[in-house]
Amino acid sequence: MLRCFEPGVRPRRILAVDGGGVRGALAVGLLKQVETTLRRKLGRPDLVLADYFDLIGGTSTGAIIAAGLALGRSADDLAELYRRLGPRVFHGGGFRIPLIQPRFDPKRLEVVIKEELGAATLGSAPWKTGFAAIAKRVDTGSSWVLTNCPRSRYWEGDPDEIAAQPDPALRKITPNRDYPLATVVQASAAAPFYFDMVRLEVTRGDSGAFFDGAVTPHGNPALQLAMTALAPAYGFSWQAGADKLMIVSIGTGQQRPIRPEWARHPARLAIWKAIHALTCLSYDTSQLAISVLQWLGTSPQPWLINHEVGSFQGADPCAPLWTFVRYDAPLEAAWLAEHLDDPPPPERLPHLSRLDDDRQVPALYDIGLRVGARLVKPEHFPDVFDPAS
Repeated sequence: MLRCFEPGVRPRRILAVDGGGVRGALAVGLLKQVETTLRRKLGRPDLVLADYFDLIGGTSTGAIIAAGLALGRSADDLAELYRRLGPRVFHGGGFRIPLIQPRFDPKRLEVVIKEELGAATLGSAPWKTGFAAIAKRVDTGSSWVLTNCPRSRYWEGDPDEIAAQPDPALRKITPNRDYPLATVVQASAAAPFYFDMVRLEVTRGDSGAFFDGAVTPHGNPALQLAMTALAPAYGFSWQAGADKLMIVSIGTGQQRPIRPEWARHPARLAIWKAIHALTCLSYDTSQLAISVLQWLGTSPQPWLINHEVGSFQGADPCAPLWTFVRYDAPLEAAWLAEHLDDPPPPERLPHLSRLDDDRQVPALYDIGLRVGARLVKPEHFPDVFDPAS
């Protein structure tokens, strides 16, 4: 059994990575600085993030990153993956019919993910620590949190069916441990419009249809991962407390939606209004997750929610439930000018903000690195959370 699943009361650490398409490269830059900081603090030059964190989870592109990290790969490995992934997934692939077919051939993403993760399942993958991915099951309208925790309710199958049918060959429900890891990750990353739905066999002969986890309230998965760690139903059953649970949340540069120019012209096509509304919803749910995590916890580096409530510091309704820290580099001109000596020009930001422009991967990674060098500090990782040697 992995150390992260062993029983007993000890401090636990969670790493959560947002969704954001190719902007995952920005998150990898931030993660590189987290990894470097922990290596120096702990005196372990070969440390990878799976050596420190007990649960690494993500949504969409964050699930791709989380799977690689939870398997023991370094931040450098993930940076190289994003340099390779972009051109193969977002270029070529033949003619696509607008509004009828997804913008990109989903087979290309499937091939890349299977090459990286192989044929392993949630139960057979060579995990180094806990893993979680979030996806949206379209045919039931539910958000799914899929983990490698062997105590999760459906790990061996449906408990009610197991009690009623002792012969595994006659059971219909697929155990979570048998879900192909590559399919789980692709399901979490199957962004509507960009890619097609992903089908995963959940009962014998019948598949569930899944979309990107970013169309749930958990495009920023940090709050859901906190609940996953603490709610007994998920099987982790960790303890809350500022010195017992640490949550590190990594963003992908999502910026605050601003009023588009077409808002002055109400006759604009309804589709553009709908897309802008969904973009705003994604931002709002991420901000809500950060707000709740800071409100109910303590943070060594409080993240600004807005200019009305600030960071919720001093508004704690109870004893802190966790230690929380957020790292991100919002792709906004004013924010970047404040945090970088040489920020990208404002006219570059619309290109950097896109989910599918793989040409921006080197610049996004560089922004993550440089912002991380300013934000990530050893004191953000209290000694009480140092892993046992």
